Amino acid sequence: MDIGDQKLSESRESAPDKDNYSSITWAWGSLKNALIGCSAAVLFGLAVLLMSILSVANPQSVFPQEAATASAEKVIVEYYLPYPGVLPDNPLYKIKVLRDWTKYWLAFNSVKKAELDLQFADKRINAAKVLIEGGKVSLGVTTATKAEKYLEKSVNRVAELTRSGQDVKSLLLTLDKSSQKHGELLRGLLPLTSGADSQAIEGTLKLNTVLQEIVAQALRE
Repeated sequence: MDIGDQKLSESRESAPDKDNYSSITWAWGSLKNALIGCSAAVLFGLAVLLMSILSVANPQSVFPQEAATASAEKVIVEYYLPYPGVLPDNPLYKIKVLRDWTKYWLAFNSVKKAELDLQFADKRINAAKVLIEGGKVSLGVTTATKAEKYLEKSVNRVAELTRSGQDVKSLLLTLDKSSQKHGELLRGLLPLTSGADSQAIEGTLKLNTVLQEIVAQALRE
């Protein structure tokens, strides 16, 4: 056998070894990629599981903004609302309104007028709650709207007194609590309404938000 035939024979014998090496390299690469993919999937699953556990144990650490919003909605404002007395569906209610107006016009002091407006507002928002929860939705919504109008008069009057330099901080603090309580009740009554009544409550809620901002601004001054 000459040299050329010998080299050809050697190359043929080595070819299967190269093919085997290539196959092993390809198989190892595929296995490596598969292992990396599986590891990533496991880590992702563990991360999701950890987030789920944290969200149950401490929602604020996972979703701080949502948790803060939920907490704010659940807070009950500590403010006493006076007993509404005779409700608007009672025939004697007109006598009550006449009595209230008489008290109001006899009060020549601006602070006293603001206090009466606040009292009328608090009684009416409480009456609205009783009416709506009792099934008299439309009348309750109208009463709630009137309540915020009285509250608006009180807030504007006290804000004006503050700008004029009078010390009415105590009344401002009361208005702050009252306006927050009104907002709490209105949000609770909204799901009990529909259609035009729902729109009216939403509009009243917007007014309430504005009033809260006015009071907050006056307290900062």
